[in-house]
Amino acid sequence: MGVDRLLFGPPQKATVSVERVRTGQTCPACGSSDVARYPVANFLGPRMVVKCQDCFENLETTVPTADDHWPPWASATSDWPASRNG
Repeated sequence: MGVDRLLFGPPQKATVSVERVRTGQTCPACGSSDVARYPVANFLGPRMVVKCQDCFENLETTVPTADDHWPPWASATSDWPASRNG
């Protein structure tokens, strides 16, 4: 983890968006090849999803890894194992 995950400034643009990375998968619901992986704010907390961009079928939802850098305001110790000592 680097300093870029701990320090960040305000957005430089009027809108905030995330990069949607194409996966090369085919949607089982509609057959579209426009499937992307990107971060979302879920009611369970931050998650990474793989969704069809045509019909919005959810193919996969996972917990983000440190390499995903999501959310950008995550605690520096968020991926540390919990202990009984607090």
